[in-house]
Amino acid sequence: MRIIDMHCDTISELMKGKADSIRKNDLMIDLDKLEAGDYLCQCFAMFVHYLRPEMGPDYNPFVYCNRMIDRFYLEMEKNSDRIRPVTTVRQILENRDRGILSALLTIEEGGVCLGHLELLRNFYRLGVRMMTLTWNYRNEIGFPNSDLTPGLPEEEMRAVRDPLIPETERGLTEKGFEFVREMNRLGMVVDCSHLGDKGFYDVLSVSKKPVVCSHSCARALCPHVRNMTDDMLDALKKNGGVVGMNYCTAFVTSEDRMVTVRDLADHMEYIKNRIGVEYLGFGSDFDGISNRTLELKDASRMPELLEELSRRGFSDRDLEKVCFENVLRVWEENFGE
Repeated sequence: MRIIDMHCDTISELMKGKADSIRKNDLMIDLDKLEAGDYLCQCFAMFVHYLRPEMGPDYNPFVYCNRMIDRFYLEMEKNSDRIRPVTTVRQILENRDRGILSALLTIEEGGVCLGHLELLRNFYRLGVRMMTLTWNYRNEIGFPNSDLTPGLPEEEMRAVRDPLIPETERGLTEKGFEFVREMNRLGMVVDCSHLGDKGFYDVLSVSKKPVVCSHSCARALCPHVRNMTDDMLDALKKNGGVVGMNYCTAFVTSEDRMVTVRDLADHMEYIKNRIGVEYLGFGSDFDGISNRTLELKDASRMPELLEELSRRGFSDRDLEKVCFENVLRVWEENFGE
């Protein structure tokens, strides 16, 4: 069953020197693991710390994001016999027919645009087709649900960093609304993962195209603010978007234990029963999370999760939708065939 994964941080690990190449490494994702897991397309996120005081006064998130994009394309060039970058659904299907993996370029942290629509457009020209509006810092676009912004008053800091207290009062800025409209116009998918609850509803109030929550789970099963409430899931269904299952231990369970394939399936089954199988996908967060307490250690073991879903009554048709069709639908509606 061909898989699309909407989120991984593998390029970040390469930038840190944790591995030399995506071809073969000890990370959670490399080409061998993707092929063993029967992947169709992997989204590679350019994860950038918008605010990073320890990097010094010369640190520039826009520059660092461009360095990451360069590394992404160098990896694509070196491994073009097995994986190639794509900007359309048609290219994904053409790569599939040639036996080639596809890679979609995304950004995790809209703050890299520094509030400038011109920079957003240039990232689109570089091949970026999906972007989270925030990570865990407030920026020119909006406010996240977990806020690590330095220098906040102590009383405010306690609230915005509590994993059980969502951001329900501050959402998108005026500039943020402009960004959503421009992303719609360009054909860049709006990714609401990390965005506060208020920001999520602000996005849906203005977006004319389906959005994604690329790596989030169900808050009904785990109360972490990075997860989606039932009402948010209902609103995502009305928008026609997709939520991608995140494998991060803290988002799957509030218990201090190993997260099993059954735990992941619990969230997926819950979301299916709540809003339907047509709005569900994968967003592993591989290489952005630890696998020390995760049974699903890397991309090669994805068939184990599909087997568990099948045991729970997900039909082959259901799995086709979850594995790739739902995401391809959203991508077609955003950036076309």
